[in-house]
Amino acid sequence: MSLLSWKPEYSVNQTLLDSQHQQLFSILNSLYENTMNSLEVDSVLPKIDLLSEWTSFHFSTEEQYMRDKNVADIDPHIEKHRKFTCRIDALREHYHNNDLEVTKELIIVLGEWLLGHVLKDDMKNMAYLDTNHGIHRTIN
Repeated sequence: MSLLSWKPEYSVNQTLLDSQHQQLFSILNSLYENTMNSLEVDSVLPKIDLLSEWTSFHFSTEEQYMRDKNVADIDPHIEKHRKFTCRIDALREHYHNNDLEVTKELIIVLGEWLLGHVLKDDMKNMAYLDTNHGIHRTIN
């Protein structure tokens, strides 16, 4: 059973960003399912690494897109990305010896952040682009 399911209302109406958000949901769900169905949490570490890599990749894509479109006041948004990355890195550093509690905390942090960031921050920036730039809603 999935922890989070992608819903059409989560869309920022940018094909590439939506695809990356969906991939992040998929990785998070895989991590969740693996954690809930396994007594050995060691098998979770590669999924945590994959999620961390994909998050970094997505942040780079999103930040470049925002720069290319001259989104106003993107520094606070980028700072949220940096703080989130540091938080995940700190949790990962504390992950030792099949620590199921750290894994569960990581899943909660990632899930809450992913939903909150997509639904609040990313949508706000896309609305800005629609309003101020008449952006057609597709990234090439």
